[in-house]
Amino acid sequence: MPRLPVRTPVSAAIAFVLFGALAAGPALAEDAEATEETEKSPLTIWEGDNGSLLKGTFKAAAAYFMQDNAWFGNAKGNLGARSGSWWETYIHPGIEGSYFLENSSELYGRVSAVFASTNEIDAAGSNIPWGNVTSTRFEDAYAGWRSGDLFSSLGKDFLDVSVGRQQYVAGNGFLFFNQSSNGQNRGAFWMGERQAAKFSGIVKLKTDNWKADLIYLEADDNPNTDTRLGGITLDYTISEAVGGIGGGIYTLASDIETRDSMNVFDIRFSLLPFEAFDVSDVLKPVKFEGEYVYEDNDDLDASGWYLSAGYQWADVPWTPTLTYRYASFSEDYDPLFYGFNDWGYWYQGEVLGEYVLVNSNLKSHMVKLNVKPVESVSANLFYFKFDLDDAGGLGVQSADFADEWNLTVDWTVTDHVILSAVAAYVDPDEGARQYTGGDDSWSYGMLYASVSF
Repeated sequence: MPRLPVRTPVSAAIAFVLFGALAAGPALAEDAEATEETEKSPLTIWEGDNGSLLKGTFKAAAAYFMQDNAWFGNAKGNLGARSGSWWETYIHPGIEGSYFLENSSELYGRVSAVFASTNEIDAAGSNIPWGNVTSTRFEDAYAGWRSGDLFSSLGKDFLDVSVGRQQYVAGNGFLFFNQSSNGQNRGAFWMGERQAAKFSGIVKLKTDNWKADLIYLEADDNPNTDTRLGGITLDYTISEAVGGIGGGIYTLASDIETRDSMNVFDIRFSLLPFEAFDVSDVLKPVKFEGEYVYEDNDDLDASGWYLSAGYQWADVPWTPTLTYRYASFSEDYDPLFYGFNDWGYWYQGEVLGEYVLVNSNLKSHMVKLNVKPVESVSANLFYFKFDLDDAGGLGVQSADFADEWNLTVDWTVTDHVILSAVAAYVDPDEGARQYTGGDDSWSYGMLYASVSF
């Protein structure tokens, strides 16, 4: 049994808040049903007659991680220190609001900060040499304007302009999700609550089924690489039932040589193709997804892509969904700002995808089974097969890297409280043995609780 680390007073306080929320959760739900008044956010500061609103927001989470034979039994040889069990916590308070003008347009904004901590060495060794880490930094700090009905012929909120510290997401996070670094001296490596760009300017246009985003982002990475990106994202929705296609063109500048002057071309789709045709109902739950990214400059010619197929049995107990995905990333591919959209996206594998591998020089097969035994509980069983695109690029002889199995369970206790548990097991193949110098199977578990308002 791994040793429980000594928590800082703030970490203990976060855990206390979470357990208190668990105890109060059912009561909060009952109160919300009792009167219409309690349906409002309990953190509402001011509410105007025309829908204008100023309110506080609050998120807090704590997670305990345990593992055996980290880095296949050679954590010290790979990290320079042993990694067993550890804690991560964060508190994320904020204030956000919107003010509607007489012409129905809207001014909006948000300010927030993240306190994060890590106790003991995480499995990535991100907090070496700092050890136990606590850090508080601004997260969101942006203001914006939406057009409302000002351009009524083009649709409501045709134009949306915002500037400041904010997160930009496209698709399922394959290319754009997290523009900030976590871990190291910032703390909470796995939780990754810091996601906003250091500065961004975003102009969003939408009319009918079309959307276009003009974006400029400055990464809040650590250490700072002065990475900046500008470009355009386009999306077309065929219909709400069928899905749509999207993509974009972007240019980067950076202190990283391979990123500087890099051009990025992206195309993606998410479709339920048989929903558009008069075919058997058996085929209608079939879903296809995919994305292709091409990167080039004077020093780089790389690509990353994936294809997936899924099927949901809606009339079967527990409504199982089965998904297969193949993903391929060339040796020099730069994953840029990818992030966690859902389990398996885009940290592939709760062990290898979180702590060892990135989406570069990698080929992966994923099989995922999702079931929902009750409405409030969702469970996923994953199998990943990892191979290297170029074994020599990682300094090994074998491209066969490892096999990983994950089990994740999420319980939505109330509208405000979520509990999650993860169990994982990784069996090394020859490539992982050569890369890490370890030969044991790596087992891993996590318990997670969060509260949000």
